[in-house]
This record gives sequence, structure tokens and C-alpha cells, in this order.
Amino acid sequence: MTAASGRGGMVPRRCRPRSVTGPVLLRLAMLALVALFALAPAPGVAQTAAPDLLQPSLQGNPNNPPNFTPPGSAAPPANQAPPAGQFTQPTGLTAPPVYGSPTAFGAGDTGFDSSNTGKRKRVAQQNQGSAIAPPPTTFDAVPGPPPQVPSIPPTLPPPLPPEIYPARAAARPGATLPPPPVELPMSNPPAVVYPLAAANRPGAVLPIPAAELFQGSASTPPPGTPPLNTLPLGAVPHNTLPIGASDPYDPLGIRAGTFLILPALELSAGFNNNPQRVPGGAGSAYYVVAPELHARSDWSANSLTADIIGSYTGYQNNSFQPSLNSTYLNAKMDGSLDVTRDTKILLEARTIISTTNPGSPNLPAGLSTLPLETTLGGTAGVDQQFGRLDVTLKGTIDRSVFAASNLTDGETANNDWQDYNQYAGIMRVGYEIYSGFKPFVEGSGDTRIYDSPVDIFGETRNSDGASAKVGAALDFTGWLTGEMAVGYLQRTYSDSVFPSISGMTIDGSLLWQMTPLTSAKFTAASEVNESILQGVSGSLSRDVAVEVDHALRTWLIASAQLGYGNDDYVGLSRDDNRYFASAGLTYKFNREMQLKGTVREDWLTSNVSGVTNAATSVLLTLRLQK
Repeated sequence: MTAASGRGGMVPRRCRPRSVTGPVLLRLAMLALVALFALAPAPGVAQTAAPDLLQPSLQGNPNNPPNFTPPGSAAPPANQAPPAGQFTQPTGLTAPPVYGSPTAFGAGDTGFDSSNTGKRKRVAQQNQGSAIAPPPTTFDAVPGPPPQVPSIPPTLPPPLPPEIYPARAAARPGATLPPPPVELPMSNPPAVVYPLAAANRPGAVLPIPAAELFQGSASTPPPGTPPLNTLPLGAVPHNTLPIGASDPYDPLGIRAGTFLILPALELSAGFNNNPQRVPGGAGSAYYVVAPELHARSDWSANSLTADIIGSYTGYQNNSFQPSLNSTYLNAKMDGSLDVTRDTKILLEARTIISTTNPGSPNLPAGLSTLPLETTLGGTAGVDQQFGRLDVTLKGTIDRSVFAASNLTDGETANNDWQDYNQYAGIMRVGYEIYSGFKPFVEGSGDTRIYDSPVDIFGETRNSDGASAKVGAALDFTGWLTGEMAVGYLQRTYSDSVFPSISGMTIDGSLLWQMTPLTSAKFTAASEVNESILQGVSGSLSRDVAVEVDHALRTWLIASAQLGYGNDDYVGLSRDDNRYFASAGLTYKFNREMQLKGTVREDWLTSNVSGVTNAATSVLLTLRLQK
């Protein structure tokens, strides 16, 4: 083989022999196609372009699109708009109808643009919704203008909330998770049994969680405080029991670092027809100013709580001897240190300032004012868990100091001989049978030592006491919380002139949520109070009270209380029975303001003549809280 001339450098190649049959068949096929198009009916136009036999898709030739006209219907020419009253449908027998000229309708899929329009101008025309020739397929429609279908932008499914897939939601770029819920104060806290009876008088309710009940209790409380229900109405802040688990009128408190602070102030005015608690006593209008402050720590470990309530009561009648104006303060701070998972150190500090109640035999004659008594105390202990077994050991110390008495003749009387210290040890063993129910047994012993070896009568008042009780702590959330115990106590004195004091006791508090709108509280307290009377050992006081609160509306709370108390003066042969009943209505304006009206009746009966009396009081209270 040789290279062709003029093609210098070409590589010679082997060629197939020419086939005669191929060209002949190709010519015959082309003649057949020409004859077929010649016999087909021509459309009613002046001139048409030859079809593109190699079009890549059905829409490759816009001048001769495929026609899928149903049988019996005539299709309009390809370049003629459909008549009025008809709508068009895209190609495809099962495609849904499209009204008007949707965006990009009829655009080819080859990427070729034959409009000869600039890119910016094309974008502007597309945004203006320029019309595009509809496809030729038409169907008859109802006469009238074509229906207008609003353009609905595509919607994406909402993102999954963080609580469904928290890890995935937190890892999403720019994701913001909701803040953790603010721990609000308990809306329906159980009542607390405090070491001193003044804090347990009906109406004195402090919001301490049920888990801290025992931390604030003492089997041998310091004496010297008045009985539960003999203080003037309103002398201690009256906190209506919250109703339900989510009271919308509960205070939110103030956040101060890791503490939640709940301040409040109650301003009261009322009338008492016998504040002296004597037969046929005179009445007087009076007022009460009662601030309070509660603080709670918000720590992952350990805890610290503080509760401070106080009041000042003033009477308009200045003829009372002694004057009944009085001051009251109850401050307490509890701490818990988590040494290990099962070991806690319990700490407590407390202060009580009070006065002797009018009508008490311990109130000497000739006083111009009620003398103050101050008690300072502290508790240290340890709580150890052994599985379901709970063992608690505590030691307490309290000191009671009595201020000098102001006499009507202008003189003062020193009361240092009444000052004493009390030391006590307490042990409790409880076993949690099942969640929320923990029976326990408790034993305690104490001693009271006076600063002065003898009193003004030459008698030694030092004494020793012991008590034992059995009860159960309940914590059925939303139903029943608190604890209750019954027991026995005995106190013996160093001087044989004083007889021993002994008797049955009942202590504790229970809160029963009967319905979401109704709650009931039961409180009980027993203690031995000291006496300053010659030859009188003291008094064994027992008090029980029941309070029921019902929400007539979320903002309107009705409450009722019934109570009974007994004072047995050992060595005096005097036995007093005290009763009281009260009814109140609280209107809650908002979370920060409440108005409460209360009516209360008190009765005292005694085996001693000239002591029985009754008193009626009415009080209107404005409560401001935060």
C-alpha cells in the first residue's frame, strides 16, 4: 500500500469493500418517507418547517409538537391560542390541569434558548410572569373567565422540636435550645412543726418542703413561748394554703445568684372585743404590721434555707394594764451538707422573740408593758442512710433570756433568775417500707439548767426530761405529705417541791390535697412550758388544729379553722381548755397583692373560777408579696 498524493504522511489503512445493498436501501427508505408526507393532510398555515427527525424528546420541535387530542375533538393549530372559556393541560394523559401560564411552562430540556433575549431581561420577564404559549391540547370548560388559582409558595416541614431529638437539635448550627425551667417555689408546701409553739399556732404556715420536716423539729423544744392559739389574731403572718399544684397567683420570687428570695409584707387592721382575755374585758381596735422573708438555695449539692417572720401588734386603747402592744419574731436557718451520697450533716440556727400571753397565770401583776423573752438556739447532727434504713442523730442547745419588767410605778424588776439553758440529744430511726411511707421511732433526752441556783422563792428549778414517740413520715406527692407521731414524755425536777410532769403527746403536721381545689391541714404540738409561780412545776400544753381551704375561683379562696388546746398546770391544780373557730376569704388580685378578711372566735374554760372568757376579733389584711 502507498500513501495518497497530497496527503503526505498519512498512515495507510485497510478498507472494507463497498456494499451495493446499503445505498440502495437508504434511497428506498427516503422515497417512502417523502411519499408518506406528501399524502398526509397539510395544516392550515402558509408555511411549515420540515420536522426534525432526530429531536431528543417530545418537545424538541416547538413548531410541530405531538398531538394527543382525544377522539372526536379538533385540536387548534400549534401557533394559535386556545379559545376563551377553555383551559390547557400539559402533555401527558394523566397530568393535572394547569390554569393560565405557569412559570417556565413549555421550556425545553436541551438547555437551548432561542429567544435572543439578554440574561437580565429574561430574569425580569420571568419575574413579571410573561405569558408562554400553552400546549395545543384543550378541553371544553364551563363558560366564563378561567378560574384564578392563587400561587402558594412551597412550605417546608417544621423543624423537629429539641425535646424530641435533643442531641440532634443541639448539634444543629445556630440552634438555640429553650432555657431550663425555673424552679418555682412549691405551690402547696406542707406545714412545719417548729421547735417553739408560737410558730405552730393556727395560721402560722411557713413554706418548708416535706423533706426538711425533721430537720426543723425537736422533741424537747425550749419553753417559755405562748400556747398555739392565744396570740392576738394577726400577730403572726397568716399565709393561706396554696390551692392545687400550679397556683397562677403564687409569687415568683427574686433571683439573687443561686438563691430564690420570697419577701412579703402584711398590713392588717381590725377589732377585738376582749384582747385582755379576762371576763368582761374591754374591746379595742388594733393593727398588725407583719414582714416576712423566705430564701431557698438552688444548688446541685447541699442546701440552705432561711425563714424569717415577724409582727408588731399595736392597740388603740391605752387604758390596758399592762399595755398589750407586742413584738414577735421567728427566724430560722437550715443547712444540709452532702458528705457522701448517703451521709448528710444537718445544721440549724434559730431565734425567737415573744411575750407572755395576756390571761396567763405566769403574767405577774403591776406590769406596764409585756416583758420580752428571747430564745437563741442551734442544732448540729448527721443523717446516715443504710439502704432503706435512715438513722439521724442530733444535738441541740437553746438559751432563753428574759428582759426586765417595767412596772406601773415606774420601777423595773430584774428577771435574770428566769434565764436558763437547755441541752438535748435526739435519735431517730426510720425505715422506708415503700416510696413515700417511712415509719420511724424517736427518742430524746434533755436537761434545763438555770443561771441562778434558786429562784426568788428559794426553789431550784433545774430539771431533766425524756420522751419517746413513734410515727411515720408521708410523702405522697399531690395527695398527702408531712409526718405525725404519738408518744409519751416525762420531766422530773431537782427540787422535790416540784411534782413531775408526764403525759401522752401528739406532734406533727399533715397536708391532705383532697381535690385540686380543696386542701386540708392538720397540725398538733405538745410541750412542757416553764412556770414562775411558787411550787408550780410548769404546764403540759397540747394543741391540735384543722384548716380547710377551698378555691371558689382561682383568685378567691375560702378558708375555715377549728382548734383545741389544753393547759395542765402541774402543782397549781388548774386545767384550762381553749377553743377557737375562724373563717376567712382571700381575694387574689395578682401574684403580688392579696386581700383577706377573717373572723375569729376564742373561748377559754377553766376549773378555776373567774378565768372563763371569750373574745371575738375581726381582721382585714392586705398582703404584698414578690
